[in-house]
Amino acid sequence: MCGICGVVRPTGIVEPDLRLVSWLNDRQRHRGPDAADRWAGATVALGQTRLAVVDLTDAGRQPFVSRDGQIRVVFNGEIYNHGELRRRYRLTHVGRCDGAILPDLWALLGTDMFRQLRGMFAIAVEDGRDDSLTLARDPFGVKPLYWTRTDDGALAFASECRPLAGLHPRLRLSTPAIRQYLMFGAVDRDESPYAGIAAVPANAWIRWDSTLGCRTGPLHDEFLGDLPDATPADMRAEFLRSVSLHLTSDVPVALLLSAGLDSAAVAWAGREIAAELVCVTVDPSGLMGEQAGARRVATRYGHRHEVVARGPDEQTVAEYFSAMQRPSIDGLNTFLVSRAIAGLGLKVALSGLGGDEMLAGYGSFRALRRLPLLRITDRLPMRRAVVRACAARNEKLALLLGADGPRDAAGMGELFRRVLSDRQLATLGVTVPPPLPRQGGRPDASALALSRHEIQHYLGRVLLPDADAFSMASSVELRVPYVDVPFARQALAVAPERGVGKRGFAAALDDPELRRIAGQAKKGFTLPMDRWMRTGPLAASVRSAMSADAPVRSLLRPEAVDGLLADWRDGRSIWSKAWTVVALDGWLRSFPAGTVESALPETTSSGSLR
Repeated sequence: MCGICGVVRPTGIVEPDLRLVSWLNDRQRHRGPDAADRWAGATVALGQTRLAVVDLTDAGRQPFVSRDGQIRVVFNGEIYNHGELRRRYRLTHVGRCDGAILPDLWALLGTDMFRQLRGMFAIAVEDGRDDSLTLARDPFGVKPLYWTRTDDGALAFASECRPLAGLHPRLRLSTPAIRQYLMFGAVDRDESPYAGIAAVPANAWIRWDSTLGCRTGPLHDEFLGDLPDATPADMRAEFLRSVSLHLTSDVPVALLLSAGLDSAAVAWAGREIAAELVCVTVDPSGLMGEQAGARRVATRYGHRHEVVARGPDEQTVAEYFSAMQRPSIDGLNTFLVSRAIAGLGLKVALSGLGGDEMLAGYGSFRALRRLPLLRITDRLPMRRAVVRACAARNEKLALLLGADGPRDAAGMGELFRRVLSDRQLATLGVTVPPPLPRQGGRPDASALALSRHEIQHYLGRVLLPDADAFSMASSVELRVPYVDVPFARQALAVAPERGVGKRGFAAALDDPELRRIAGQAKKGFTLPMDRWMRTGPLAASVRSAMSADAPVRSLLRPEAVDGLLADWRDGRSIWSKAWTVVALDGWLRSFPAGTVESALPETTSSGSLR
């Protein structure tokens, strides 16, 4: 695990590019405090900051080099099946670090190499045989990778977008990205918040030749399509294998443990494969009631248990915003627990993140089963009156019941994930493109379709980017065994129409404690955000967003910002709507004054974001 970076230009300028790589390394040092390395060839310079997890010797330092010296690779992540690939392709001469296989595997397979890898990764390959650079991200996009063009014509890339933002004296925000943030609480999975910086898409590679001409391609054509026939026993076996692979480490491993099923199942799997875990639970002052349930799970499966009982202060909140790569309304829980894990002297932690998407665990999956009833009510003469009555109390319910409400899985997923409505966006001065017309034919209302939507638009947009940014801010590698292609394919295939469900998953694992947990209400790493915004450590951020000089007020209509905050303060809306503008303001304030244009170029004099 590490931070990677690099610079490429048609005509190399070795020393200046090495200095730029060192500069990028310094700004990603939190991702890899154990070592920092750089290398320069004729047209490419590469850098890496190392978090030593597998092979702690100098043999694990990067870039990795092919046997013939023609190919160099810098790599962020974990290749869990590297042992299998060593044997299959007879790569017995390379070092034991997982990434050490990559240069010679590239020499054999080229871009086909990427589809052979089981793991989470962002990879940069410098191929001296044709003076090319190839960047790639894993299928789910667990690990980030961004690139930009500098003012002097070079191409620069890095694991984080904040360092790349520093290469531009005055960087503009991206209108579509900020619109998506206001709609869903985060920027799209394959976007950056800046007009001048691009993300390497998940499940894709980009290749530049010596003239900086560009080609792109997919890692897998459709890795969640054409699913196999699978039984609950198959899913159980693949889950145990995934957890076992994710435990590969030369340092101790922690587990982010709540009182819910997803993390408890990982604790169970640890016991099944005889692995010792340090279970860490976030429960400031016991407000969430997580401690007792998590302690019971850790004790039952023979793991050590630690509780983070102290909440953040205002300084911690400021540091959280500084660690925020892209604006997000989520991730404070990951930031806090990762700090606690680092404080225990640990570098690696497992998480139950992704379990709800693979196992149909969200409330939207239950609502999906009511779509046939909604199609019947569409024909009732009193529907309009019902919609008008609902609109005054619950805007989402009114949208669901309305004539243009969702009638398929993707529409249901989008409605459940919306934070600010079209009406609220219009009040803020944001113009939302009209919705696409409904497709003809029978709408896909299966759990499988909703899982695919949630994987791309919630897991990929919110959870995975936040998990990486806020864990790596504390030099902690967060591993996600549910977000694993072979396991996901098995889990989604067991019951594609209705979804496995948490009870079905617990039954497949066949453990009485997991069955008991599955029968309870859903739990997870939650924080008392509403309370903290009113009187706790987040209250100062709320006051900052209300101040006359708040950056968010040059981006959105000030009176509408005040209206959102007043509706929350007076109990007319939930905390997340107010936090959307507060978090955006906090993120903007975390940059040095004048470096990010908080007024978008598409903003008109009347304050309309088009």
